[in-house]
Parts: sequence; structure tokens; C-alpha cells
Amino acid sequence: MRVVVYGAGNVGKMVAYILSYREDIQVVAMVDDSPDTWGKEVRGVQVIGGRDKLPALLADGVTGAICAIGDNKARGRLSEMLAQMGFEIINAIHPTAHISKDVRMGTGNIVAAGVTLYVDPVIGNNVYFDAGAVVSHDTVIGDNALISSGATIGARIDIGRNVLVGLGASVMTPKWGQGARLRVGDNAVIGIGAVVIDDVPDNAVVVGVPAKVIRYQEP
Repeated sequence: MRVVVYGAGNVGKMVAYILSYREDIQVVAMVDDSPDTWGKEVRGVQVIGGRDKLPALLADGVTGAICAIGDNKARGRLSEMLAQMGFEIINAIHPTAHISKDVRMGTGNIVAAGVTLYVDPVIGNNVYFDAGAVVSHDTVIGDNALISSGATIGARIDIGRNVLVGLGASVMTPKWGQGARLRVGDNAVIGIGAVVIDDVPDNAVVVGVPAKVIRYQEP
């Protein structure tokens, strides 16, 4: 399959690197909204321009696409736009990632080196797992979430849409053996190194050990 990557920044570089392991995929071009990137190369792939180049790529037989944007909501919007244009949205999964054979996973997901998703995880669309992130059993990760490098999501956790889990953060319900679940609400942000042991409301920013709400974002 011939593929275009939307986004030529750091995440785009990561995705191009991950997809280089796939013998059945050829990344033929990148597009980006920033004119500063146009004409440059990212890991040997040309940045051909902005989104106006997409119809020509599609007409030329480039059928696959993935959005490599760090901003959660933008990644979701742009991936939906690519799908509506007619591209097949693919996943980029590093070969060293350990993914349960029971996983239920959508499309547009980026799974970096050393990620572990084990025992009945449910992964939405356009989720970005950075290197070394761990997701435990029976956990649900909503669309457009970003799980940063070294973060650990424990068992029976519900991560909402557009959630950002910071570097090295931990999320775990303390109610072992009771079947209880912990929820991180839509658009929430979990700070670097935070330890979350209680539900996090929608739009909340939490930091600390244990994590506490310090403010709310606009929905």
C-alpha cells in the first residue's frame, strides 16, 4: 500500500520511522499545514505541500493515510477529514510493541517502540502511545488520546476522548478485587509524573501525588 503521512514534525518523523519496518507499506509523501516544512525531507520522505495536495495523491493511487499530529483534537479532526476524502486510515505499530491478541483497536493509532497493551484492551481511533507506555487489562482508551512515554495505565481504567497522559504518569484504581473502574474524563490532562487514584472530571488538569485538580480547561 502507498501511504501519505499528514504531519511533518516530530510525530511525523516517528510515524515514518515506525512504518519503515512494514514491507507492505511505502510512505510516498508527507503533507503539512506549515509552509516552513514544504520541500524538505523527513527520513527520506518529501514534504510536498499542504492539504491541497491530497486529492492528487488519491488520484495517483495513494490509498492509505495516517495523521501524525501531536495535538489530540487536531489529530482526530484531520484523520476524519482524510477518511471522508476516501483514504484508508492505517495504524502505525512498531514491531517491538507487545499487543494482546485480544485487543480491539480502531484506526489511525500510533504505537511506538516498547509499548505494552495486554489482556482485552479496547483502543479507539487516533490514539498515540509513545515509547514504553503500558496499558493493563480490561482498560478502554478513547479516541484521540495521547499516552506519553513511560506512562502506566492500570487495570479497568476508562480513558476518555482527547485525554493527555503526561510522561511517566500512573493511573490506577485502588479498589482491588471489587470490579471497580476508574474514569478519566474527556479532554482531561494528567501532568508529568502524576499518580491518579480517583476519577478525573471532564476538562480537568490534574497534577501531583496523589493527583489533584488544579484547574479546568475550556471544553
